[in-house]
Amino acid sequence: MKFLTRTTTVACTVSICISLAFQVAPYVAAAEGHPKVQAEKGWRSLFNGVDLTGWDFRDMKGGTPASDTWAAEDGTLTRKGNAYISTKEKFGDFVLDMEFKVGARTNSGIFIRYEPKYSAGLRKYWTNGALEIQLLDSFGKTEPGRHDCCSLYDLVAPSTNPMKKPGEWNRVTITARGSNITIVLNNKTVVNADLDEWSEAKKNPDGTPNKYEKPIKDAPREGYIVLQDHPGDIWFRNINILPLR
Repeated sequence: MKFLTRTTTVACTVSICISLAFQVAPYVAAAEGHPKVQAEKGWRSLFNGVDLTGWDFRDMKGGTPASDTWAAEDGTLTRKGNAYISTKEKFGDFVLDMEFKVGARTNSGIFIRYEPKYSAGLRKYWTNGALEIQLLDSFGKTEPGRHDCCSLYDLVAPSTNPMKKPGEWNRVTITARGSNITIVLNNKTVVNADLDEWSEAKKNPDGTPNKYEKPIKDAPREGYIVLQDHPGDIWFRNINILPLR
């Protein structure tokens, strides 16, 4: 894991420099590439590869989900039916690292900091400010948009498209720290956003519209991690998280 990559002319004691390095290291590592996942550094596995321990089926519209819509198969977590699946635990600031594989024309996603109570009174769950990292078969697209793979859905388009072919494994690292969201796909930083810049409902900082009925700057800073139920085949493995607070 990289710590500080640039030299500085500011003098500091060894103890202070080491302390600062460990405070920023997880964020810097995620911003510059994929981190080393090490239990001794505080990383935790969210999926044991065998069963769904630590996960709940979720109907995002408030109904009762079926209990057989996701399964652990051959070390992967894969969708079988019509329901979302979420962590039992809520997370605030974190580095989330996982591998995913899509089928042709798959449309899926990862919600972070999802808080069901925040959706009260809104038309649909997807207008409630829950942040989605889009997972999509967008292989080969030269100018990715705000709905392509590893976009911050409807908010920020990926700066580049290192997406692999359907059927091949991709790696994504998502760092959420306060208002800052960074997404790394296949060792390329594709999104670096400050949510505080989204100060108006249904509007992006550049004036283009988005789906959210509340300003994104007011979205929850803690909540569940949710994997989306949408058409197409999707597989996940090596799902790990480093809580930052």
